[in-house]
This record gives sequence, C-alpha cells and structure tokens, in this order.
Amino acid sequence: MATAPTTVPALLHELSSPLTVLISTGDLLRDKVPDTIEPFVRRLGDTSHRFGREVVELRASLEEKIDLRSSAKAAAQIRQLAADWRCYQAELSDLVVAIQAARVKLEDPLLDRILNQNLPNGLSGLTRNIDRLEAIRPEDLALPEQG
Repeated sequence: MATAPTTVPALLHELSSPLTVLISTGDLLRDKVPDTIEPFVRRLGDTSHRFGREVVELRASLEEKIDLRSSAKAAAQIRQLAADWRCYQAELSDLVVAIQAARVKLEDPLLDRILNQNLPNGLSGLTRNIDRLEAIRPEDLALPEQG
C-alpha cells in the first residue's frame, strides 16, 4: 500500500527524533561509563552533535537549500543530503558496535537502559530514516502550494 505524501519539514523531524536520542545518550553517559568505552561515548556525543547542527541549520534555511517548488528537484536534493549524511551514520554505527562489543552493564538501571537499549534503538531509527531519505521519490513529497 502506498503511503501518503509527506512534507520536507516532516521528513527532517523524523530524522531529528532518533538523532536526539543519540545526542542525549552521548550527553547523559559522558563521564558515567567505564574507561574502556568512554572514548567511544565521547566521540558518539561529538559526532551526533555535529550531525544535529547540520540538520538544525538545514531546517533553519530550508527554502534556500531545497527547492520546494519542484518535487523532482527536492527529492534529488534530499537524496544527495542523505548520501552525504551516510558518513555520520557509518561513524555512529561503528561507535555503537564498539560500545556494544564491550558488553558493559552499568549499575544505575536507567543509565544501563540508555546504554544498552536506547543507544542501539536510536541508531536503528537513524539508519531507517536515512535509508528512507536516500530512496525518496518526487511522488513521496507533498510540497507547499505556490501562490
């Protein structure tokens, strides 16, 4: 079944949600994990913050960066952005794999859940959203009415 067309801001919001999970995870776990994974957690925070800033900047200047008058052009621009963002996703994925490989269990149950559930789930959501953006077609977009 086909999905209803979506707006570009809605697509960026969907990307922001799992990205916020990764940013928050890096912030919350910094200096609260064993030395074996601390460098990975720091890099996770730094990388997710950089990626987050790019998305915020895009949202702030959306009409300058994406041609909202043409669904074909907008879809191509979104696919290019997603391809460019794949480097962030790959780096974050490598960091999450390294963190998970250490099999750390934190004493604080909330921090442990953030480390061992929220972190991989956030990465999974981010990957799904980038996959969706890379495959976006003109007919998937609902552009604003031109008046």
